[in-house]
Amino acid sequence: MRATFLPPTLALVAASLAWTTALAAAEAISPDSDLGRLQGRWTARAGAKHEVRVVLAVQGRRVDASIATPQGIRFQVHGEVQVDETTSPRRLDWVKFTGADQQEFPEIPAIYKLDRDTFIVCNGGLNGSRPTEFKSGDGLLAEVVVFKREPEPAASKTKSTSLKPREGTARK
Repeated sequence: MRATFLPPTLALVAASLAWTTALAAAEAISPDSDLGRLQGRWTARAGAKHEVRVVLAVQGRRVDASIATPQGIRFQVHGEVQVDETTSPRRLDWVKFTGADQQEFPEIPAIYKLDRDTFIVCNGGLNGSRPTEFKSGDGLLAEVVVFKREPEPAASKTKSTSLKPREGTARK
């Protein structure tokens, strides 16, 4: 008897998960907001000698970060970004970050500036407090990092700037 209820229950659970995922993906992020302007890929050099390459990919609130050291060590972390553009300086929190072992990192408070294709972050570091000015502090990850936006691939630009009329429309 139990087996007859299992497929409908699994279908209901799957449908609920799909609906919840769709709602989360549909969260409206204004392109005019700082979070909207952060969407995309950003690269920077971090560390005391600026030898650590960092690539951020921001999609919605999700952040995927790829880090490569000069010694060839590469690792990835994933988490979320929370921004507050109502404060001065503007505040940012790196939250829910995990690495390959799925261990969650402590939240990192930061301040930021965003100007077109430049994103400057001053992190408070692991277990540190939020900085009040853009200068490196003491401790791991307590530094100022300047990210530059990676240019869009040529294929994406071609599609968005195509001058072809849409199907069913005529050029006049």
